[in-house]
Amino acid sequence: MFSNSISDIKKQQEAFEAFLEENGRKLVSILYSTIKVSGMYDANNNRYIEQAAKLRETLSVIFAQEDDFSLTTKGGHFFMSEARLRTERDLDTAMTYFLEKWPAMGVSGFSFSKGLDPRELDKFVYLISGFEPVEDVRDSFQQLKDRLNQLRIERIVPVWIGDDDKDTPEADKQSTRAQARKTFFSAVGAVQETMNQARSTNTINVAKTKRVVQELINRIIEDEAAITELTTLRSFDDYTYVHSVNVCVLSLILGYHLGMDRKMLSNLGVGALLHDIGKTKLPLELVNKPGMFDEYDWQQMRKHPIHGVKALVKARATDETTARACSTIFEHHLALDGTGYPDLLTKRKPSLFARIVAIVDTYNAMTSGRVYHVKRHLPDDAITSMANRIEKAFDPLLFKVFINSLGIYPVGTVVALSSNEIGIIAKNNPADLERPEVKIIANQDGLFEINEVKVIDLSEERDIKVTKVIDDDKYNIDVANYIDIG
Repeated sequence: MFSNSISDIKKQQEAFEAFLEENGRKLVSILYSTIKVSGMYDANNNRYIEQAAKLRETLSVIFAQEDDFSLTTKGGHFFMSEARLRTERDLDTAMTYFLEKWPAMGVSGFSFSKGLDPRELDKFVYLISGFEPVEDVRDSFQQLKDRLNQLRIERIVPVWIGDDDKDTPEADKQSTRAQARKTFFSAVGAVQETMNQARSTNTINVAKTKRVVQELINRIIEDEAAITELTTLRSFDDYTYVHSVNVCVLSLILGYHLGMDRKMLSNLGVGALLHDIGKTKLPLELVNKPGMFDEYDWQQMRKHPIHGVKALVKARATDETTARACSTIFEHHLALDGTGYPDLLTKRKPSLFARIVAIVDTYNAMTSGRVYHVKRHLPDDAITSMANRIEKAFDPLLFKVFINSLGIYPVGTVVALSSNEIGIIAKNNPADLERPEVKIIANQDGLFEINEVKVIDLSEERDIKVTKVIDDDKYNIDVANYIDIG
């Protein structure tokens, strides 16, 4: 059954990439034509109205398959989300226009979200048509963002051009880490806002949740290690929010390693990000209770999947994404053998997304020092403990892929080396999981200064190997201090 689902995933991915390529090419052509027409006619002119209708029709076809997508350029090529568009003569004029116009505006393109209304689209077209860039692209980008906000264009978001063609590799690394950090903490803030909103007004901003997930997917595709190491950060004050983002990130990484396309990742990510939304209906003193839960506490806590589904249904934004998210929220505490909670009259196997989130949720709770856990587990201890419950609690094949995606030593793990040095795993080596890249933070004389930290690749330094995992709490090592290094 699992192999069939993987085969189906690959077929769906191929079909979806073909869909993106075909409609991306159409969008480039029609968007260009609409912008040119808007420069000659006002919005009430029949000529513009006819052209704008073609643009809306093209977008509606795309939105029927994809709730969020991006149209961007990189290295002289066009991309519809992750699908590269073929460059052919019939698109030369349109592509040349955007390749010249967008960089001057400080953008590589734009992301579009479902729900974009005709008036919002018209305002966007006329803004782009008449926008006059300034010399500094960063100023142009900021001015463009300000105008989009002033015009209340919320479902079209500019994508910063970055410095891909100008910076050194080291600067690129720093930029990637900065983007990952910004996206991660923006996601934490968005979860906090969503949960507070759900608690006080019984509403959930599903559209915003989808945008957050899309940004996380972008970061994972760009540099998986840069976003993965942020999941090692621990904050008890913001545990529920950080945990939700960690579960989303790690679930997306697992889905990415399974070969899921962007649409499937988006559906998975929304459910993962909202998997604990039902806790907003529980007393705060229970959610944040230190120490172990008693039986009454657990009776309350076991209701949160049902509360979560009810909260999402009340959002009145029913589509494929929210339907799958409801399934994930409801089933993520159901074990593979049908045990767990909520109690069901008929035991059933949880959905693929719920099985993914169940693995990640358990792992992150064990390794994060959750408020009602007496002791935080080291990553290898958590994996061993979970492996002992395989087949009853977790899908064995998904668990294997999860371990392979994390590596034997997950990014952010503190380790001792045979060289008598201490390091933090910076990046895994898929060809040899026992030989990752490591940030060397200390030798036998003690911790280095931040500016002395270096990164070594154990696949090249063959005389050095990892000897054991170290408890960073025990040795007072704050992994957060080293995230932007290397």
